Parts: sequence; C-alpha cells; structure tokens
Amino acid sequence: MKNFAQNQNSQARNKNRFNKQRGNLLIDMSIATGLAAIIALIGWALVPDLLASYNASKITTELKTAIPKIQAGYNNRTSFAILTTEEVAKMRWFSDGFLEKNGNIPNGSIKTKWGDVTFAPASGNNQAVGTLDNIPSRECIKIVEDFGQAIYTSATVNSTSIKTATTALATTTASDQCNSSETNTLTFNFRR
Repeated sequence: MKNFAQNQNSQARNKNRFNKQRGNLLIDMSIATGLAAIIALIGWALVPDLLASYNASKITTELKTAIPKIQAGYNNRTSFAILTTEEVAKMRWFSDGFLEKNGNIPNGSIKTKWGDVTFAPASGNNQAVGTLDNIPSRECIKIVEDFGQAIYTSATVNSTSIKTATTALATTTASDQCNSSETNTLTFNFRR
C-alpha cells in the first residue's frame, strides 16, 4: 500500500512538472514567434532600400569609371561631335556587365537593369550628354545624389534641371522629381 501511495504521489509530481514545462514551452514559443515577426518586419522594411542602394551603386560606380574613359578618348579631339552610344559600347568604355553583345562582340547598346544608357554630343558639341531611362524612384534618388560631384556639369530628372554649371545639386527638386514616377529619365552632362 505504501508503494502504491508513493507511486501515485510520484505520478502527480511528474504530471505537475509536465504541465509547468508545457506552460513554459508555450511562453518560449510565443516569445520566439514574436521575435521572428519583429525581425521579418525589419527585414521587410530594409530590403527595398538595400536593393536600391546596391543597384544604384552599380550604375554610379560604372559612370565614375566610364566617363573618364570617354573624356580620355576625346581629349585630343576638338569636340564631342561624333560621340555615340555605339562608340562608347564598342570601345568598351562601359564594363561587359552593361554591354549588350553578340557572342563576345558589343553590338552598340548599353543596358541597365531597367533600360538603356545613351550618349550623344551636347551644348554645341562642347559637352557630352548621357541618359538613363526607366529608373525607379528609390534608385533615382540614390543616383542623383552622385550628380553633385564635379565630374558632372549639369543634370536633369524628367527634364527638370537639378544641377547646372553654376548651381549646386538641388536635392529637394531632385527627390521630388524622382518620387513623381517609377520610370524616371535622368540626363547628365560632362566635359572633356
């Protein structure tokens, strides 16, 4: 009888321990689920900006490399009169990741993730103008921040001037224009 009573007491204690552990497990699971939700929410909020920064930096880094190559290619010429996108592509002044090619040979087109990059003479052939098409607003804002550098003499977003040869980059105007569309057109001028 004594063993039977001890067995029942032992079973009751084990049952109480199990119920306490189960209660703690539910609390632990709730905390873990809440933390996972917070982390997912933070990630959801940050990922678009991180992707925009990454995509924009690829373009701005490429321009910082390509423009000096174009300037060097035209250094001994009297003007940019014969500058074309095809020439920029075929001279490989842009890296292969931006060049549309037939096999290993550039076909004359320069592409971003969203659209074309084009080059042409501007301002009486004394400057060159580059154009980026279909740029989303987040990337647009990040790209135009770079237009404040001295390498660019002027720039526009959707045909609205954001920088001239005599004025600094108008960041508020630039961001307003970038936010007005998800398919922005950016132009930038530079000299030899």
